[in-house]
Amino acid sequence: MNILALETSTSSSKVAIYSKEKGLLKVHSVPYGEKISNVITQDAKGVLNLLITGIKEVLKSNTYEIDAIGLCGIWHSLLFLDEKREPISPIYTWADTRPAPTVAKYRQDEELWNWVYNKTGCAIHSIYPLWKIIHLKQQEPDLFKNACYITSQLQYVFEQLTGERVESKTIASGTGMFNIHTLEWDEDILKFAGISPSMLCELKEATYSAPLKDSMAEYLGLKKGIPVVIGGADGALNQVGAGALKAGIMTLSVGTSGALRLAYDKPVLPETTSTWCYYSLNNKRLAGAATSGAGNCLEWFIKKAHKGSGLSYNQLNEMAAKVDVQNAPVFLPFLYGERNPGWQDSREASFMGIRGHHEIGDLYHAVLEGVLFNLYQCYQALTKITGEPKEIRISGGIENSPLWLQMAADIFRRDVVTSGIQHMSTIGAAALTLNALGEITDIEEYEPGHGEKYTPNKDTSEIYQGRYQKYLDYYKRTGNQR
Repeated sequence: MNILALETSTSSSKVAIYSKEKGLLKVHSVPYGEKISNVITQDAKGVLNLLITGIKEVLKSNTYEIDAIGLCGIWHSLLFLDEKREPISPIYTWADTRPAPTVAKYRQDEELWNWVYNKTGCAIHSIYPLWKIIHLKQQEPDLFKNACYITSQLQYVFEQLTGERVESKTIASGTGMFNIHTLEWDEDILKFAGISPSMLCELKEATYSAPLKDSMAEYLGLKKGIPVVIGGADGALNQVGAGALKAGIMTLSVGTSGALRLAYDKPVLPETTSTWCYYSLNNKRLAGAATSGAGNCLEWFIKKAHKGSGLSYNQLNEMAAKVDVQNAPVFLPFLYGERNPGWQDSREASFMGIRGHHEIGDLYHAVLEGVLFNLYQCYQALTKITGEPKEIRISGGIENSPLWLQMAADIFRRDVVTSGIQHMSTIGAAALTLNALGEITDIEEYEPGHGEKYTPNKDTSEIYQGRYQKYLDYYKRTGNQR
């Protein structure tokens, strides 16, 4: 059985063919151009058209018969549609922190903060569609007045492929409008925000499927009526693809952004509210913490901060490997604000401790290290609640850098095991589709292959622990109260 797995991520469109028997057969990945995405917003039709073009490209020389389609999209996206269900806004992504000034006013209300968090597993923060909507109602009232429907990046793609108007519960759990206990839209939250339930789609499990539209099947050259599985968010499907729905396995994904996740049978909502809790599937919740700055910080550094140098990532890694770590500068990776553990969406990025002798390699090392320090903060916050995991499985763009992987092991002081598989969320979408079709009977027992294991170096770990304390000092001095 062959699955066409489609992922619309923050930075690119991915199309893959996955075989139950042979694994990943083909992958076609195309970065979004500036006309489609500027990271904080995306053009909905542009995202869809690039995906369709990618499908055509993959299928034109394909000799495998496609039996089903599985989808994967981003968490925390927001799109407004008119009465004809046509987009009247861009897709606002998780990286859009422009609502921060509006959100800050609500954040001061401790009772409101706890009420929202304990219902939804989501803090009061501008990454969440709920707070983007509240901000836009105040700042762009005409947009909200003309909006008849509220949806997401993934739902828009699913609707264009099938004609059905439903939303994945997995995606909904990252909106701030979804009750993490009842697994439905929360009526109290909607009333608080002035959102009519009629503006939202009916909720379905991630394994829900609908037939591909005849017109789309004909255009793509696929069999009419093949099932399209709605799937869910990239973070949740990363967990599936990593075989980490089992207890005690933590995923650490370092891609455009970064996140740590553990699967649980019930909501995990600590009093500290330093982490989040979203829904996966099969009544599994994901307790986790995330950073807004990861691979996008590297991209910023190479394309903007050091624009025109012509240096590749490999060359920068070679330079960073020769740095005097103990005397290197420190980077606070908050180019897109802070998610966990402090939820300060207005927090800014900065280099600290720069001296005249520092060079490009020192700065690049600081970026790599700063991203991991923020993730290690998240790790400490999460494990205070969940305890230490039995295993950490790491994936994402970090797998392209042995230096960065070893740094992760040294900073976390834990073995980290790579996936050995690119496009983990896309693979997760394929595995979930096979589960929806009954080809994988127990998705929690799904187990992918693994790559290399990185073991911490004791001496280097001690150096990083000292530098982490320096990072925390800078972090505390530059932050604001909630």
